[in-house]
Amino acid sequence: MSTHVFTAQDASGRRCRIQVLRNEEGAQASPTATDTHPLYLLEDGSRVRRIDNDTFQVIGTGAYVTRVAD
Repeated sequence: MSTHVFTAQDASGRRCRIQVLRNEEGAQASPTATDTHPLYLLEDGSRVRRIDNDTFQVIGTGAYVTRVAD
């Protein structure tokens, strides 16, 4: 499993960290595995849905955040 972290910002200017988890081992072990998409999580463990390359939506609140440079 690999992990990548980046910074995002909401409309009010608050910054948060989003963690990207990829299960590469499972994808290699089973070519028919259905769970090959990365999982996006906020620092507090809240799930995040990717909208496009730079925009994400927090599942629990519906808030949108945009990826920014660290």
